[in-house]
This record gives sequence, structure tokens and C-alpha cells, in this order.
Amino acid sequence: MKKWTTLIIGALLVVSMTACGSDADNSTATPPAGNETSNEGNTTAEQETKIPTLDELIEKTNAATKDMKSFTTEANIDQNLKLVAGEQSQDQQVKTSLKMDIIKDPMMIYQEMKMEMSGQEAQNVKQYITADNIYSQVGDQWVKIPDDQTKQLVEQMKASMNPEGELEQFKKIAEDTKITEEGDNYVINADVSGDNVKELAKAVMEQNGSDAQTQAMLDQMNITSMKMKYMINKETYLPASTDVNMVMEMEQEGQKISMDMKMTSTFSNHNGVKEIKIPQEALDSAK
Repeated sequence: MKKWTTLIIGALLVVSMTACGSDADNSTATPPAGNETSNEGNTTAEQETKIPTLDELIEKTNAATKDMKSFTTEANIDQNLKLVAGEQSQDQQVKTSLKMDIIKDPMMIYQEMKMEMSGQEAQNVKQYITADNIYSQVGDQWVKIPDDQTKQLVEQMKASMNPEGELEQFKKIAEDTKITEEGDNYVINADVSGDNVKELAKAVMEQNGSDAQTQAMLDQMNITSMKMKYMINKETYLPASTDVNMVMEMEQEGQKISMDMKMTSTFSNHNGVKEIKIPQEALDSAK
């Protein structure tokens, strides 16, 4: 159970990081002025034309992401898992909270993660991640992650912050995607199931450099439904939040696992993270 939980959370964090890079300028979303009319029907039509298309949002987000130097993201992931092996079954609830300060170039990340699994003591982890090293603290002990593991993890992190094409995967499910407005935000709504879910997930994983184990897990998944709500501020075109609800099941070596997952992420402090400094304690005590 713990192995599958770890893999699934890793895959979901990649999805979350993909959303982090999606922001845009406000240069072309609003139609030209001078077309106002007192006719109520025409006014409604004009308001509707202000909503960007999916292609417009993709173009604008890619352009603006190039200029975003840093940001903060927070995520909460709630998972209900059920493992069935023969006549035995095991239920597991997993709650994960994550906060990350990110500087994109040169890459520097500070993250705090708390994972709570039913029946087990909560685990708190702090990490400093650079292009070359990862320092991790569990409890009072700092550890430098081995170089062979660091390289793979860093490459995934770099790919997940790629400013180009962060929303391109939505083109694969355009027929299941709708752009709406909600308060101060434009909202990309995607409600997908069946093969379209797997196509979306594969596109995200391939873009973000997932490893062979994660890809193998994805191939075995039967994702029955996936709803995504992706919010972008209408004035700044910076990312505001994402909601992801997913129901999936998979089978391997006679074991079946099903999962109902809800993930919410918020994005803030755009260009506000000026410095992330690894404490000397981590540099001195890491082993």
C-alpha cells in the first residue's frame, strides 16, 4: 500500500507543478472598446466574447510564464485508498499538505510537506532543492540525497517548471474542456473519463519527465473519472488555484487498488520569492 501511495502522490505532484507554470498577460483577452450598446441581448453577447478561448489562454500563459521568476504554491491532497488481495481488504486514508517557495532560474526550491496516513504517525519533511543537490530533513536529522537519486528528481523538477506548453495537454481533450468565468478568475473546466483521461495524464507525465516506474503505473491505471478546475486571474492572468478530483483503480500481481482523490492547489507571491538560502545546519550536518 505504501509503495502505491508514494507513486500516486508523486504523479499528482507533477500535475500540481504543471499548473504552477500557467500564467499569462492581459494583452488580448478583452475585445476592443467602442462596441457598447444599451440593448441587453447585445450586452450579454459582448460579455461572452470577453472570455478567451482555450487556444488564446494557452498562447498567453506560455508568453507570460517566461517572465515569472518565482512564486509560492500550497497544495492539499486527500486520498481514500482501498487495497484488495484475495479475500482480504485494507482501507487507507492519506492526507498530504505541501508548501513550496520556488525560484525558477537558477532553480532553488524550499518545500515543507506533511503526510498523515491512518494508523501511523504524521511525517514532516523539509527540503532544499538546487540544480545539483537535495537536502532533506526528517525529524531533527538532515540528509543529503544521493547523487544518483538527485539527478532524476531534479530533472523532473526542471521539466515541471518548463514555461513552454504547460497547457498544451488540454488540446488533447478540447472537446471535454470549457472556459467560464468565476468571480475574478477565468476557469478552465475539464470533465473527462475513459481513454481521454489517460491521454491527458500521459501528456502531463511525458512533459514532466516521469520515470519508467510511474509510466508503468499509469499504463495499468483505469481512471474512471477526472475533473479539473483551473483558475487564472482575469486582471493579471496569473494562476490562482486548481482543483482536481479523480477516481481510479488498478490491478497488479493479484492485488487491486482503488482510489478517490481530491487535490486543491493555490498559487501566490508571484515574483515575490527573492532568495532561498540553505541553512548552514543543513550543509554541515547532511550525511
